[in-house]
Amino acid sequence: MRIVKASNLARFGALLALLTVVSCQSTNLGDNFGSDTANGKPGDEELTGADLRAYCPRIELREGTAILRTYTKGKDGDPNEIIYLATITDATRTCRYQGGQLFMEVVAAGRVVEGPKGKSGSLELPVRVAIRQGEDVPYSQLGKIQVAVAPNAGATQFIFKDSQVVVPAPTQQNMQVFVGFDEGPYNTP
Repeated sequence: MRIVKASNLARFGALLALLTVVSCQSTNLGDNFGSDTANGKPGDEELTGADLRAYCPRIELREGTAILRTYTKGKDGDPNEIIYLATITDATRTCRYQGGQLFMEVVAAGRVVEGPKGKSGSLELPVRVAIRQGEDVPYSQLGKIQVAVAPNAGATQFIFKDSQVVVPAPTQQNMQVFVGFDEGPYNTP
């Protein structure tokens, strides 16, 4: 049985609560972005009922992309040779519409634990965000995040963020947003 430090559990709970709140947000900044409003400060936006009901596609994890195992060289598949085990534990997104475009920020949270061959150091995790609309893939971007792993530290948490997602505003609610580990080949969409 694994013992989890209370401080780590509390931080992870706070992160999940924050991600849950963020996942429900959708704003339409319209033409008032960055301008003075009747309520005072520059950049303030007034949300309407339509803004709150705006379509914001859900995030999905494809089978096999939520877990990434790294092995000692030449020992792939041997559970006794795992160096690191990385998992995506939660994902969320925010949406806003402006000028006929859908702007999204996609965030994935996860953790890395040492395997039997674990060692301290820096691990680079390849994370892909892709959007599929019908048969089209209007967005696919591979990002990388560095995670520092300390020896015997238990789980090391990470947060990956892609705030560059821009696609044409959908005319139907048929978009799928995928986030997950992508080990390559990288010349594919």
